[in-house]
Amino acid sequence: MKTIITFCVFSLVLAFVCADFGYPQPFSDAVIRSLPDSSFVIVERDKNGRQVQHFPYKDAMGRIDPDQLIYCLGTLAGETWVDPKNEEIARKHLEECYNRLKYRRSEDEFQGSVNINTAHLKELVCLPGVGPVSAVRIYRFRKVKGPFKSIKDIGKVQGIGASTYAGIKHYINVDN
Repeated sequence: MKTIITFCVFSLVLAFVCADFGYPQPFSDAVIRSLPDSSFVIVERDKNGRQVQHFPYKDAMGRIDPDQLIYCLGTLAGETWVDPKNEEIARKHLEECYNRLKYRRSEDEFQGSVNINTAHLKELVCLPGVGPVSAVRIYRFRKVKGPFKSIKDIGKVQGIGASTYAGIKHYINVDN
C-alpha cells in the first residue's frame, strides 16, 4: 500500500512539474538528454573534447517541434558558442526551418483572437509584428509575472511598444 501511495504522489508531482500549467516551454532536461544529435541544430566539442549540443528543435523522431523551434530562435542571442562562427550557421538553419513552417501555415489558420495567457509560441508568432524573440518574451513574462489581467498589460513586455500593441490589440484576449 505504501508503494502505491508513493507512486501516486510521485506521479502527481511529475505531472505537475511537466505540465507547467499548459504553457509552452523548452524541452525538459530529461527530454533533451534522450534526444539524438540529429535533433540539435549544432553539436560542437569544447576544448576538453566534451560534446556541447545547441538548440534541440526536433523531437526524438526527427520531426520539427514548432514551439521548440520558435523558442530556439527567440533565445539564440543568449547562447555561448565554442566556435562563434557556428552561431550564424545555427541562425540561418533555424530561420530557414521557421520560414518553411510559416510558409506552410495558411493565413486562414489564424481565426478569432489569441489568448495571450495560454497561447503557444506558434500562435503568438501569428500575431502581426510578433516574431520568435517577442513570443519568447511574452511567454517568459507571463511565466514570471503571472497571467495578463488585460490586453494592455502586454505593453509591459520588453519590445512590445505602442505600434506593436496597435497592430495586435484586435487579435488578442485574456479570457480565462
